Amino acid sequence: MKKALDISTTYMGLSLKSPFIPSACPLSEHLQGLTEMERCGAGAVVLHSLFEVPYEAESNHVERYLDQVIIAKRHLKIPIIASLNADTLKGWVELARELEKAGSDALELNIYSLSVSPKMPSAEIEQAYVDIVESVTRAVKIPVAVKMPPFFTNIALMASRLEQAGARGLVLFNRFYQPDVDLLSMGPGYSLRLSTAAENRLPLRWLSMLYRQLRVDMVAGTGIRTGSDVLKMILSGANAAQMCTVLLQRGIPWLEVIEQDLRQWMETCQLTSLKEARGQLARGIKEQPGEIEREEYRRALQGYSLIDVPDWRDEKTLYTPPPKPIRAGAHATEA
Repeated sequence: MKKALDISTTYMGLSLKSPFIPSACPLSEHLQGLTEMERCGAGAVVLHSLFEVPYEAESNHVERYLDQVIIAKRHLKIPIIASLNADTLKGWVELARELEKAGSDALELNIYSLSVSPKMPSAEIEQAYVDIVESVTRAVKIPVAVKMPPFFTNIALMASRLEQAGARGLVLFNRFYQPDVDLLSMGPGYSLRLSTAAENRLPLRWLSMLYRQLRVDMVAGTGIRTGSDVLKMILSGANAAQMCTVLLQRGIPWLEVIEQDLRQWMETCQLTSLKEARGQLARGIKEQPGEIEREEYRRALQGYSLIDVPDWRDEKTLYTPPPKPIRAGAHATEA
């Protein structure tokens, strides 16, 4: 008799019916989107972020966010994770307490600290992260996760420090939006670029290297689009996977397609439980300096010969001339 597949998992002590967690995004701003996520198989949901200082002047933005948490808890059975982005230590603590009172099952700290000062040592930036986590975890009883950036010099050390500071979960990684330049207006460009499948290699790599060194739960984020992506993350050490771009592009019901793909790959790999599969392909701990780099470089060279590289002489030109600039005072029809 064929054994049923178990795709349930746990995250920070929370029981999840599936490893699919829609991340903080506009889709979670309304109850309709949240209920659709639950119906289509989400194991938990991260609400859109609450900012201490919103980008635009909004009255009562905190109260409205807390109301959304309350309403979501009334209508949903899956865990609700509030996303918090504050500017001051006082703001982190006070807002965390309010979110806990409103009924959030957990908190995700979206810490965005970008320093461009050549006088600020990296140790101060790292300590600021630790101080925030320590202050918040002392102030609330619900589990707290940290959405980490991938730019620390020693990610393993920073992950360990955040765990020691009280974090129950780590989200790998926070994806910061990078500005473009608009050549026609000779100013900053504001186009938003969504993540691509190629970006999931970064969390995949670090999940595998951190799994055997930490006790904290980990969630994969960035570039996850398919059930096979999710399974790779679980096998590398993740408890669950966050996704956003694919849901924005294809709609929330695409979660059902991802689940079907996950189940098919579990059957192909002869896996019956995600809990048992977690970390099976995680790296062993290697302390010798340079050993991991040499191994990865060697494997990359071995794979290079398998790449189908087109001959540039067979390719048509991809060059497209830029549009002619509009002269000052000229009519649009003259451009």
